[in-house]
Formats: sequence, structure tokens, C-alpha cells
Amino acid sequence: METNSTIVRSLNRTYPIPIEEKWAFARRKPMFFGYVAAQYFLSTQKQKPSRKEMDVLALAEQKEFQENEHRIQYFHWKGEGKTILLIHGWNGNTGNFARIVPALLEEGYNVFGIDLPGHGYSTGRYSNIVLSAKMVRRLVQEIGNPDIIITHSFGGAVATVAQELGVSANKLVYIAPPLRLEILRKTFSEYFRLTEEEQESMRILLERKVKQPLSSLDLGAAGPKFSNSLLVIHDEDDLEIPFSMGLAVSKAWKKSKLVQTKGLGHKMILRTESVKEEILNFLKED
Repeated sequence: METNSTIVRSLNRTYPIPIEEKWAFARRKPMFFGYVAAQYFLSTQKQKPSRKEMDVLALAEQKEFQENEHRIQYFHWKGEGKTILLIHGWNGNTGNFARIVPALLEEGYNVFGIDLPGHGYSTGRYSNIVLSAKMVRRLVQEIGNPDIIITHSFGGAVATVAQELGVSANKLVYIAPPLRLEILRKTFSEYFRLTEEEQESMRILLERKVKQPLSSLDLGAAGPKFSNSLLVIHDEDDLEIPFSMGLAVSKAWKKSKLVQTKGLGHKMILRTESVKEEILNFLKED
């Protein structure tokens, strides 16, 4: 006799529910719009590391820690020199630094990389700046403060909030950093043509998630608090995070240097020899 799953018979649909259906539901039920919009804004898409990235990750000792419901993966390439912490961008993973890590190891650096919540091999389907910064702080409690933090994109915002939470580093390298979360929220709202009421509903839900005003997540405002040295590398053809943001972040720090590239965009900048050389030279400066 043919049998069917009880779940299939009773629900008769596919899960997870497509985002298009969630948008349609939220339009019909405005009281839920903030939840749906915030969920979509904070949802991540895990990218599988490439073969090259896998090869470099395989050279590291792979560890994890548990913090509440989050199981966080991190990587350790052991060296005798100064400690470097790598923080990737949104929808990225530690493997994104695969073109840079071998050069750091050749120079003897002790390198760690963290897969942020909802990214890489860490658990979860959602992430945000404050949650990610807290996971960085949790990792630092195990490994100690790094001498240097190298980030890409969203990782720059995470590193900044982590420093506001007590993490410290003598040098920072921010590759294509964003400036303010509010700018990214407004861009998201414009793309999906949200009304003023819908935008406000989304903002309220996001602030409940991060437990602080979105306006406080501002690298331009945070920069003057820090006395460490910052190198910003940003491409003028970056379509995801405009060059103007990197310029503003660079101006916010007391001690900073800006390297402007061209034709590399948002991701190729991580795979370029000249960018790697800029980073190595900056790390060697007194």
C-alpha cells in the first residue's frame, strides 16, 4: 500500500518558504512587515569555498566554540610572529583571504580567521554587525588580542564594533569598508521600494535585534575614538560599497593611509598582487 508523509499531506507545500511569498504576505499583513523585512535584510547566503580557498583552509588548524545557540568555526595558521585576525565580508568566509594568507605565513605571522555567524562553516542563517562583533570578542577571549586585524567589507564594521566592545589591535587593514549601517538599510529600502512606514517598521525591528540605535553603527563616528593605525584599500569601481565610504572611513581615523585602486571592484581586490604588497608593506612599517 502506498503511504505518504503526514507532513507532506498536512502542509502540502515546500519549505523554506520563498522570500517572494513572505513579501506578499507582509504586504497583506502590514503588522508583520517589519519582521519580514528585517529577516530578509539579515539573512545570509553561505558561499562554498573554492578549491583554492579549500587548499589554504586545509593548512590551518580548524577549531570551534559554542556561544549560546551559535557554533562558531575559526582557523589557526600557526606562526612565531605577530598575531593577525582575519574578518571576512557579508556572505563571505575566511577562505576569501586565500590569496593573502600564504604571504602572511611566509613572513612568519600567526594568523587566525573567523567564520562569522551565518557564514562559512559557522551555524545559522542570519547575522548582524553587533552579533558578529560579540563573536569576535568571544574568540579574542580565547586567543588574546591580535596585533593586527585585516578585514574585507562588512568585516570592517564588525572589527570597529568589536573594538568598541573592548577588542584592541595596533594596526587595522580595512579593505572596502562600509561607512554606516543606516546607508545600507536605506539602499535596501530604495531597492525594494519600501514606503516610509515600512522602512520605519524595519528599522524598529533591526534595532531590537542589535539592541542599539542603527545610527550608532557608524565607522565615521567611531574612528576618532581609536589611536591605532589604519590602512584603507578601496577600489574606485566598487559597485557594492562605494569608494566614498572608504574615503570617509580613512578620514575618520587619526592615523590612516588610503590606497585607491581601479578596475578591481569589490571582490577582485582580495585577489590582486599589488593589494597584497600594500598590506605587507603596511604591516612592516613602524
